[in-house]
Amino acid sequence: MKRNSIVLLGILLMAATTAFATTNAANNNTVSPTLVINATVENAVSLTLKTGTLSGISHCTIATGGGGDFNMSFDTVDALAVNTGCGNVFSPTTPGQTPAVYYTDYQLTPSWAGLTATSAATLTAYTSTAPETGVAIQIPNTSTDQSTTSGLSVSTWTTIGATAGTATPVVSGTVLSGAGADGTAVTRFLGLSVSPTATAATGGGTAISATVTFTMTIK
Repeated sequence: MKRNSIVLLGILLMAATTAFATTNAANNNTVSPTLVINATVENAVSLTLKTGTLSGISHCTIATGGGGDFNMSFDTVDALAVNTGCGNVFSPTTPGQTPAVYYTDYQLTPSWAGLTATSAATLTAYTSTAPETGVAIQIPNTSTDQSTTSGLSVSTWTTIGATAGTATPVVSGTVLSGAGADGTAVTRFLGLSVSPTATAATGGGTAISATVTFTMTIK
């Protein structure tokens, strides 16, 4: 039993020497400790909004917070385009019958990691709450990739969907899957249509608010 104990002690001492050989070394000038790095890598997506930068037009400011991830105000508007709002306005085709459309450019910056965008990728928008009777959130309907003021007119705007299931395309998968799309700002337009049926409080204006939800899916 004593001999077995001595043998076992010798084995343990050899094991200890081996275990710490790369951390401590006597009569030597080199050690080589090892460190095992552990992590879990996940896919990630990001979509941020910011104030537009197109030249030649005014811009409504986009800031963070304000009841949502971002907020923007068109300032004071009316159905006859008497007010200019914060940005630009299409006067009604027939004052008193057709709406005035206030609009601004803005930027969307899509980013993703661990994923590959194809033409099946989507970036859509919807608003589940109408601001008020006669007021609607709109985008140009000439193209989901409208990025300049060329071709914009009061007749080329459409109201965005009211539910996630009827969300309106804002950026196409062709743009999202293009070279350099990941992390690059994309210019788009957002409008506020104000019809003559929209009402204001007696003696002053009526504050309205609506939340637009943007959904990006990379696939």
